[in-house]
Amino acid sequence: MASANFSSFLQLTDLDDFITPSQECIKPVTINDKQQDISTPVGAAKIRIGGDVRNKNEQTAEHLVKASITLNDCLACSGCITSAESVLIGQQNSVELLKLFKEIELNVPNRTFDKIVVALSFQPVLSFAAKFHVSPIEARAKLSALFHNLGATKVVDVESIYDLCLLECGKEFVQRFKEKSSKSLPVLASACPGFVCYAEKTHGDWILPFISEIKSPQQIVGSMIKDTAPNHLETSASRVAVITVMPCFDKKLEASRSDFVRKDQQSKEVDMVITPVEIEQILTQLEINFSDLSSASIDSLIDEKIAKTEWTIPPGSGSGGYAEHVLRYAVKELYNVNLEEVTFTPVKNSDLREAVFQHEGHPVLKVAVANGFRNIQNIVQRIKRNKCSYDYIEIMACPSGCLNGGAQLRQESTGESTKLLSARLDGLHKSLKQRQASEETAQLLKGKWTNGAMTTDQDINLRTSYHALPKSTSALTVKW
Repeated sequence: MASANFSSFLQLTDLDDFITPSQECIKPVTINDKQQDISTPVGAAKIRIGGDVRNKNEQTAEHLVKASITLNDCLACSGCITSAESVLIGQQNSVELLKLFKEIELNVPNRTFDKIVVALSFQPVLSFAAKFHVSPIEARAKLSALFHNLGATKVVDVESIYDLCLLECGKEFVQRFKEKSSKSLPVLASACPGFVCYAEKTHGDWILPFISEIKSPQQIVGSMIKDTAPNHLETSASRVAVITVMPCFDKKLEASRSDFVRKDQQSKEVDMVITPVEIEQILTQLEINFSDLSSASIDSLIDEKIAKTEWTIPPGSGSGGYAEHVLRYAVKELYNVNLEEVTFTPVKNSDLREAVFQHEGHPVLKVAVANGFRNIQNIVQRIKRNKCSYDYIEIMACPSGCLNGGAQLRQESTGESTKLLSARLDGLHKSLKQRQASEETAQLLKGKWTNGAMTTDQDINLRTSYHALPKSTSALTVKW
């Protein structure tokens, strides 16, 4: 699979919780067959790693050009559930990122971008901290230095917009809860593109109304950076490349959704997603030792007044704390109670945990954190049979959630198990200072985002929609 043009790390990792059966890619491939003997019938071609030879007859064999598939191809196809390791992705990898930095450094004519803003999510930062045995604060500063040295105009935290994202999730839930519609509860968190892709391709129309319409932090931060580019970066949105650092490859699929192309049709909200394993590949290629990197501060997203003196993350899970925040927000809005502590209790396994709020001796709100596809399948079936007791579910495709994302760094040299690594990452996550989402900060962000003009159109930028894909699966593509 390794190639000069592709990230050699774009492959499925050791996640033990994927849905079966998987499928061969069904995208048609055109084969140049100009020299073919007309008496020799040609069958359908199948994209496959190592499938670079086609037997034309018993005596001859023809070497084929390796097929490539773009992220948009994956999104428009209802074949496999998400991207498969047999798909070579020719976009959004370490090679393309270094090329982008080099074009700006050399002032290449007719280049697409003039400035680059990198947005770090906290899970990859913790992944580097765990692998290189440094503190999360130090790992964050070293990553900032790396991207600044490469030529980034700014390096910011994705957590800068969590106040805005989480509060919108809370408001959406309260609205749906008050409606008490069987078609809108439970609300399913939409931050995991693996789950969203699975829902659209496998279950279609019936499940989509349950999914939260709030964009993920990745897309909100990208949209904010682009919208504020003229004022804060002194260039047009289309000339700014937004690069996010995320814990899983499926975030690349999310960034490539047609829903996240800006209204001007000139650029995407997020132009490229890079992952920890690809950053490590960059370090290897440039012969940089992570431990030897200097430190650099994180830049303010859009205004120095909003910049935090301390790095803080939302309380709750390592996937963003959606369930805990929604429960706190809803209890305050609906029952005027401030929850001092939220306790999640495991249900059958550690990847399914629930929290219940009781009012006057009766359970009135019930939320859950569900990680891994086995739990997702169970939840989906309960909803389908109208037997799901949860009001809100923070749902993530990876076992253990985003801290164990498929593109996080693994400890191959030490042989550390995934379970032990997840426990270490969870410990690092809990060591960070936590801060609940603030309405004041969210309003300040909105004001700076819209340059003081709070409009309905701007609020729409925080929401998205989902689309059922027509099934084109045949029995021939199923691989047990």
